[in-house]
Amino acid sequence: MTDVILAKLESEGDIAKIAPPFGILYLADALEKNGLSVKLIHEVGNEANINALTEMVLKEAPLLVGFSSITGPSLLPTMNASRRIKRECKVPVVWGGIHPTMLPEQTLMNDFIDIIVIGEGEETLIELVRMLREGGTNPDGLRRIAGLGFRFNGSPVITHQRPFIKNLDELFPAWHYLDIKKYIYGGKYFYSILGSKLPGDRIAAAITSRGCPWRCGFCYNQAVNRRSFRAQSARRVIRDIQDLKSKYDITAIVFEDDCFFTDKERALTIIREINIPWASSIRANYLPQFGEDYVRELSRNNCIELRIGVESGSERMLDLMKKDIHIEQLRHTVELCKKYNIKVLAGLMVGFPEESWDDVMRTLALIDELEKENVFVSNLHIYGPWPGTPLSDLAIKHGFKAPTTIEGWSQQIWNYDQPLPPYVDKRVRYIELYRKLSIRKNSTNVSFPERVLGHLAALRWRYRYFRFPIDAIISIFFLNILKKLGLK
Repeated sequence: MTDVILAKLESEGDIAKIAPPFGILYLADALEKNGLSVKLIHEVGNEANINALTEMVLKEAPLLVGFSSITGPSLLPTMNASRRIKRECKVPVVWGGIHPTMLPEQTLMNDFIDIIVIGEGEETLIELVRMLREGGTNPDGLRRIAGLGFRFNGSPVITHQRPFIKNLDELFPAWHYLDIKKYIYGGKYFYSILGSKLPGDRIAAAITSRGCPWRCGFCYNQAVNRRSFRAQSARRVIRDIQDLKSKYDITAIVFEDDCFFTDKERALTIIREINIPWASSIRANYLPQFGEDYVRELSRNNCIELRIGVESGSERMLDLMKKDIHIEQLRHTVELCKKYNIKVLAGLMVGFPEESWDDVMRTLALIDELEKENVFVSNLHIYGPWPGTPLSDLAIKHGFKAPTTIEGWSQQIWNYDQPLPPYVDKRVRYIELYRKLSIRKNSTNVSFPERVLGHLAALRWRYRYFRFPIDAIISIFFLNILKKLGLK
């Protein structure tokens, strides 16, 4: 018998090229240190893998099955697996992660979820498992556990908030439950679908902190981490990366922290000691504040690329979303990085509530400006309201119909064929497709039709004309046919 089975199911793709499931890895470590046996599952949530997970549950009869969940497409396989397990046995199904933390009451409306863990799960899950081992899920016992949600007489019950874990040096990812080699590879790294190219073919990821002190209106951090920042000590991080180097001969490291440079001296101490190429995200206002000497130190100590969430080329929209950055700070950051040969990747969005067409044009102009400076602009996304965030509340005020079910939230990664909220200018729907086609038009490995569409797209981009998108519709139609035929 295994005490706990923890799973993270992905919607699709190559599991080896999906971000490591750090959430369940840290949970497994905490459970193991408290004398509990664990099994971890990280797979694409197809029918075969859901069947295998269900068979494991039936065989092991654990005290609970825990699912790590995040808003978006992976909710669907997580929901399907939960339903299947509840049909087959009486093992409690527990959901944790960002989605139930942001929407606890709505998540508990589903009868295939017995309990949710809200916020950090290490201490909460240990207390829950101990209670289950001692006698089951009586409501009085559950109420005493902080950071929990459950149903009582058909209504959701949310217990008191659990304090944050202070010493993150006590937590370790339990890699011995998964094959870490599946998450070390080269080429285009998982964090940036386009553009990210680190040296070598053995790139690993690390998360060294939790939270972010800033107040971006679209981000989950305000609700989940309450604008706090907690970090592992520099000494701990250095030791972990040295272990990865010695055991797996890694050639580069990607820091996946939400805000790695919040403590700039800690960050500098780490990168001075690890002696390996690395990449991280950074806010556009940090380097102008830190100064040129700081950028020089990053470059001297193997900084390959920095990712910046620019979000918009409109100062008005940046103020609306409380991004607390300015376009001139971004320009200064790009100038500094260019001087010291640090690649910059920028992410932008359109389709915000209260965004005018002039705001969209400012974003497109900024993209052109950045690309002239050899900044790689990743996908130009259409903003999707994240549940429980201030910008989502504003979107609802302007007509966004927030989903009332998990199925609805599983579709909230907008693509070309989904209805847009009423506040979004419909001309933005195919802007990113046109941008991609125009970039590829002169590539030697594209077909004649794609080259023609690319030249049309380039004209659209140049003249900012995105009405009557018949060429985009034709392009998507043939792309879908090729996908169905297994071609690309």
